[in-house]
Amino acid sequence: MRSTLRSKLQVPHPFILLFALVLLASLLTYLIPAGQFTRVTDDTIGQTLVVPGSYMRVASQPVAPWLIFHKLFEALCLPSTASLMWLILITGGAFAVVLQTGCLTALCARALARFRGHALWIIPILVSLFSVFGFTMGLTTASVVFAPLGIAAAETLGLHRLSGIAAVALGVNAGFTAGVFNPFSVGVAQSIAELPLFSGAWLRWLTLPILIAITSAYIMLYDRKHHTDERLSVQDFPPPAAMQSHEKRSLLVFAVGFVILTIGISFGQWKNRDIVVTFLILGVAVGLAAGMSVNDICDSFLDGCRRMMRGVIVIGIAAAMRLILTDGNILDTITYELTRLVGLLPPSVQLLGMFFFNACINFLITSGSTKAALVLPILTPMADFLGLSRQSAVYAFQLGDGLTNLASPISTTLNGVMAIGELSYGAWIRFYAPLVGIYLLIGAALTIFAGAIGY
Repeated sequence: MRSTLRSKLQVPHPFILLFALVLLASLLTYLIPAGQFTRVTDDTIGQTLVVPGSYMRVASQPVAPWLIFHKLFEALCLPSTASLMWLILITGGAFAVVLQTGCLTALCARALARFRGHALWIIPILVSLFSVFGFTMGLTTASVVFAPLGIAAAETLGLHRLSGIAAVALGVNAGFTAGVFNPFSVGVAQSIAELPLFSGAWLRWLTLPILIAITSAYIMLYDRKHHTDERLSVQDFPPPAAMQSHEKRSLLVFAVGFVILTIGISFGQWKNRDIVVTFLILGVAVGLAAGMSVNDICDSFLDGCRRMMRGVIVIGIAAAMRLILTDGNILDTITYELTRLVGLLPPSVQLLGMFFFNACINFLITSGSTKAALVLPILTPMADFLGLSRQSAVYAFQLGDGLTNLASPISTTLNGVMAIGELSYGAWIRFYAPLVGIYLLIGAALTIFAGAIGY
């Protein structure tokens, strides 16, 4: 009887839930008035900017429910969607080859001996390391690219698998949020607000270690609570065997490739295609260095790609949802109405309202540069009218933009990380939701501090 009831109450497949959200987006195009901002292209910063005060109602263009599969196909054909999907497939295939060689497993086994029973301290090291990708170049793609490294390190050191994923993804996001030299959120926002580029960096430098410390502590406490029975100690872990020659060769090739990839992403302004090509070459080169046959490399590569397919499809569905909201001309309306709410708040909490507004709108628009181009032209004159400094308004935007970045189900970065980590959105949000609450409290305190000192 219980098994029969359990089968009747079976949880819907994630694809069904996602398609329900796509259908809801289609229905909202009938219910929400259509509207658009006027946009102009600024060649100096290479951005399409919203003209302040230009919002106007336009003719309704609802997207019929029977067209959602057409929109899914259109979304899959978008260059941004397709490039991310291929990035995930190639990355998954390449790392499957790397893991098959055993070089990372051998390296992590030797690292455990170095930590001497303090494997948890790998977490703040990873968080700090990967925050560099966020606060220097704003590269959230690094979360997807390097998530397999976090998984390999965590599983080999006896940590929770989710701890390794989170250390990489949340490390990048902590750096992105602090945004010391982040060109995609801080850079675009300050340019629109007509502030000197990357001015006021001292407060962002102060924000960075705060976010790293909070993120690291949360992941460490989570791991200690959920994985105490399986974590290995030095006594339980046998002394690492000497690395074999093929492991050394493959590890050397991987390290060289990793350095090239890091330099290219950080300083070479590499795009997805450059990263994809590098990973494709890296996977083959590591396999050959380990002595694998070409057939074995192909088999391992395809196995890795197969494990990524679920997440790749999720990314396509999420892209279709965004496309429907945009084509239905309701995304600007939703943004405009939320922005107007800030002006209704008492003067003492209006800056805080900007922070929470951007934290909420992050669930609809996850791109920092897009959100800056959409919101800052409105927040800038609003800050002037309300007597708030533009620097504080940018800071409130920056924190709101970053702290909830990995909570939105339509975030391509989050979906990429979940695909590689083989996580469901429910499992991720159960882990992440308490940290989001902590983030919002810290973000509110920092925003109040910025306003109080006239930042």
